[in-house]
Amino acid sequence: MKLRRLIDGGLRHFQVRHDEQHIAHLVYYVEELEKWNRHINLVGLKSAEAVVKALLYDAFFADRFIKESRTILDLGSGSGILSIPLKILNGDVHIISVDKNMKKIQFQRHIARALDLKNFSTLHAKIEALDPMEVDVLLAKAFGGTKMIFEKGGRHIRRGGRALIMKTAKDKPANVEGFVHEETIPYTLPPSQKDLRIFIYKKIS
Repeated sequence: MKLRRLIDGGLRHFQVRHDEQHIAHLVYYVEELEKWNRHINLVGLKSAEAVVKALLYDAFFADRFIKESRTILDLGSGSGILSIPLKILNGDVHIISVDKNMKKIQFQRHIARALDLKNFSTLHAKIEALDPMEVDVLLAKAFGGTKMIFEKGGRHIRRGGRALIMKTAKDKPANVEGFVHEETIPYTLPPSQKDLRIFIYKKIS
């Protein structure tokens, strides 16, 4: 099956430990996303293969940065493109998925029920309206500029926690009060070899 091969190939490329159940759950997620997307606009990409190569591979790359984390906040999570694959691959981590689009949250809840995902919280809300969560990691992709990410989501990170911000090669890290920019790591998504980068910040106050 082509979809299974694409997912397995991406996991191997980014050296993510996985088993057959992980692959089966990821296949189910992508197939359901494609099915729902025919009737509800969840993502711009229409084919399952394009979703895997352009979106899921981002989650596979991010996997290495959350291994020591207990709580992760996915900011503006959309259809769960990052949060659901990361939850499937990391059963013990508590992931909080926040988005203001109810239809996308409903889709995530459907997946969580179907796959019996534990410690996976979905919140239909604007992030700035929520009480501070004290998470270990804030994860953000396609949520506007870096400074806006911190203005809206920075207070949810515990002191010593980190923000992982996924951007294109054109974006530059910003100076943010209370945070230190630790590292910028470039990466590419096979097979397109599109240049991307992840900014890593640590909360110091």
